[in-house]
Amino acid sequence: MMNKKSGFNPIKFIFVVLWLISMGLIANNYFTDKEDVVTDSSKVISHIASQSKLFTSDKKDFINSEEELKSAVIEMIMAWEREREFMIPALTYEQVEKGIQDAISSMKDYPGYYSAVSSTESATSDVSLTLRINYKISKIDFDASVKKAESIIDEIIYEGMTPFEKTLAIHDYLVDHIAYTDNIEASDELIYTMYGALIHGDAVCQGYAEAFQYLSTLADIESIIIQGTAGGLAHAWNMVKLEDEWYHVDTTWDDPVMPNGTQVKRYDYLNITSEQMSKDHQYDTDDYPVATGEKYNYYIYMDLYAKNESELIVRLQSLFDEQSNKIEVKTGYNIDQIYVEEILSQIQTGSYKSLQYSVNQVQNTITLSDIIY
Repeated sequence: MMNKKSGFNPIKFIFVVLWLISMGLIANNYFTDKEDVVTDSSKVISHIASQSKLFTSDKKDFINSEEELKSAVIEMIMAWEREREFMIPALTYEQVEKGIQDAISSMKDYPGYYSAVSSTESATSDVSLTLRINYKISKIDFDASVKKAESIIDEIIYEGMTPFEKTLAIHDYLVDHIAYTDNIEASDELIYTMYGALIHGDAVCQGYAEAFQYLSTLADIESIIIQGTAGGLAHAWNMVKLEDEWYHVDTTWDDPVMPNGTQVKRYDYLNITSEQMSKDHQYDTDDYPVATGEKYNYYIYMDLYAKNESELIVRLQSLFDEQSNKIEVKTGYNIDQIYVEEILSQIQTGSYKSLQYSVNQVQNTITLSDIIY
């Protein structure tokens, strides 16, 4: 009778090790006893996932591509989820970082979520990712801003309104009810969100743009957020689509703070073309639609546009005769303050006693206010 020969079988050993790795029971860092921390460009703390937590994810959290990671992070943000673990055996450091950042950048395409993320914290091993997302506001705050937005639409939008009238109503509501502020110490990060804009009435450009996009969506107006610069600073504004034509809208710049501290409502940036917007706003034009529409420009639609000097004098005289409290007109040619003074001198004597005026030399608009007859 022959005895069974015992010994080490290398083929079987390799098979068992490979099987354990595929089942997530052994990771490469188990053998190297080393983990690499991957961080993004936001505020970060070192957050190393413990070995006991690395492989607790459900099957749905297995990520095989950069695009899958982007979709998963978007899903997290829209659910206001704080932390999730992923298996990422096929992704490099660069792919992980890009997937996270692309997800955050794309939130401008999801009304209400543009400014939701404050920062992210991430940690990886060779095969896993633990991602934590910090938010500017809470889910409760978000729900409150949604409820407020719905009540605003019920208040300002009526059956039978045209797309232009809806856009004008939303523009006017935001300019009338938000005070521009950049005092982040006083308002924390709320000023970057529609929560800060709609609930507290304080916002910077991101809050204006996010609120405008969300209200427009509720009013069945297609709107997007544009990211660029203006006045040498990072800036955000909107575009709207009216009758298959795109227009730019900047509610922040239509809500300027005057030297005496008062805020005024203007229409210089309500439904203007890409060419007009590019005069004082800079952005990557390849990333956004080209706005060529003119029909629904505020001044043209409201018959406050003058193509030449004679039209301007006639238009102003007519408005003075109506004793309008505030007069706004736009010209089709370049103007400055000296020119406006010369035009006012040609208005019929006795048309008004006194007034204040301002000129936007970039957008060629004239605003006459505090008119006394």
